[in-house]
Amino acid sequence: MPVESWTKPEETPALAATATAMIDAALVGSGLARDAYWAAVRKGYNTPYNDPQPKPAPAPTAPQPPVRIDLGEAPALPVAAMAAQNAATEIHAG
Repeated sequence: MPVESWTKPEETPALAATATAMIDAALVGSGLARDAYWAAVRKGYNTPYNDPQPKPAPAPTAPQPPVRIDLGEAPALPVAAMAAQNAATEIHAG
């Protein structure tokens, strides 16, 4: 790793040790392991700034025919059931 111009080469190990100690102190109690922290830093650093190119829309498919359900002939209701049905649907103006 290149050393910044304002840093003297002999200061690099001490600065690295100080930075490591500060990071370790910040990680105490956070529940993050050192490896997990650096993995997150690498992921953030390596993630591109530009959004990925959108994927093309899937080709349209042929419309499906409507579903037809044939119930056949409805069974005849007994007279009492028909009377109850008519009474339930009757609207009284009043």
